[in-house]
Amino acid sequence: MGVKERRKEKEKPKAESEPESKEVEASDAPVESIAEAHKPEVEIISKESVEVSEIVEEPQVESPEITEAEITETMPPWGGMKQSEWMYHIPPREEDKVLWAEEWGDFILQWTEFNRVHIISITTFIKEKPFSDILGKADALKIIGDTLTEKEIAQWLNKKKRQLRVYWRPLEDWADIIYQWALDTGNVRLDVKSIIIQEKEKSFATLPEDDLKIVVDLMVTKGYAEWVDRKKGAIKIIVI
Repeated sequence: MGVKERRKEKEKPKAESEPESKEVEASDAPVESIAEAHKPEVEIISKESVEVSEIVEEPQVESPEITEAEITETMPPWGGMKQSEWMYHIPPREEDKVLWAEEWGDFILQWTEFNRVHIISITTFIKEKPFSDILGKADALKIIGDTLTEKEIAQWLNKKKRQLRVYWRPLEDWADIIYQWALDTGNVRLDVKSIIIQEKEKSFATLPEDDLKIVVDLMVTKGYAEWVDRKKGAIKIIVI
């Protein structure tokens, strides 16, 4: 074998190795580009998915609590007609009637306080749940009302016993509440009419006018205020 032939044999593997390196370089290039192309997309999607889930979850927490509170306060502990049908009938036996009236009387105190109502009537028993489910509404109001008046926490407003004033808070307590409110707000001059008209958002403004006059009188008696015009129920608060 000559020198030239040996040189050719040595050069052959070099020629064969060159396309292999090109193939490797060519195969490496698309792998890097694919990895780089997909990497930022995955991060963006995960970020957005977290933010969206947080926004969607926030308003779903509060709604059931409000509904449960409303149902608890507006319905008696024994439930509606379907749950306790016997509570919506006046019991025939006198012993059962007394217990029945006391149960309903306790609920009326809770119901009137929750709704800031001071007077209930036969109209209340006709229109408002759960009273509207009671059979014999007029008789039921009289029986329940008599039970509350015997306990001195209610008073009939007419002889026919169709309107009942319910004292779910004593008038003496209202005098203390109005006095503290006057000190906190700086309202040193008050009268019955201005309380009813200007402070209608306050719970004491829903009191019947005659009761407010008694409350104002109690404030003077307790030393919380002095008279400006007794006929108009006008007073001046004494700051102690």
